[in-house]
Amino acid sequence: EGHGTGTKAGDPKEAAAIFECFGQEARDEPLYVGSVKTVIGHTEGAAGLAGLFKALGIVQNGVIPPNLLFNKLNPAIEPFHKYLKVPTALSEYPTLAEGVPRRVSVNSFGFGGSNAHAILEQYNGPVASEESALVPAFAPFVFSAVSEVTLIAQLEAFSKYLEANEDVNLSDLAFTLHARRSQLAVKTSFAASSAAQLKTKIDEKIAEAKANASKPIGVRANSKLVTPGILGVFTGQGAQW
Repeated sequence: EGHGTGTKAGDPKEAAAIFECFGQEARDEPLYVGSVKTVIGHTEGAAGLAGLFKALGIVQNGVIPPNLLFNKLNPAIEPFHKYLKVPTALSEYPTLAEGVPRRVSVNSFGFGGSNAHAILEQYNGPVASEESALVPAFAPFVFSAVSEVTLIAQLEAFSKYLEANEDVNLSDLAFTLHARRSQLAVKTSFAASSAAQLKTKIDEKIAEAKANASKPIGVRANSKLVTPGILGVFTGQGAQW
């Protein structure tokens, strides 16, 4: 994914650099080179991010988007075009050997002459064995309530539940507490890898709270919600705005 602004001086220089780094070796498949600017134009300060998002889509989906409005190669780029190819139609990512991840490079220039180059690589996670799938995740369990009193009552109820349901799926429980319950003002959390361990920690917290009523059982969140303002800056030629 090139910077590719379409300028008379910039594109040949970038093509030469890409060819020098990646394009001199003979290859069965061409090295695809393109720029998202042919689709959305130059987004100035966000140009690098636009190229990054395009590259992430290629890595994830294995499909290379086409460049728009490309009909004739710039003669100044011709010397560096031997193993490079500008895609003009939707293309499948070249076939790879088993275990080899997809990779996409992203090149971007700054207004001040700085250059950034990032190489993105597909993540191929290890296949979980049946044995490892049975091992529960060490997850945070977050409890919240509107007050200290109701939080203690909630913890007592969960302690009884865990005592009666030792085979509860802890991953599901952690997810439900985090994503399916309202996050209220008073919170406390525990880390555990078994129902018994979680129950023990909850019971210790309850006993500590009852022994020292003046000590907060949880963390109280700020109840004042401040909506941030939005500022848009149109940079023109870079530093001047």
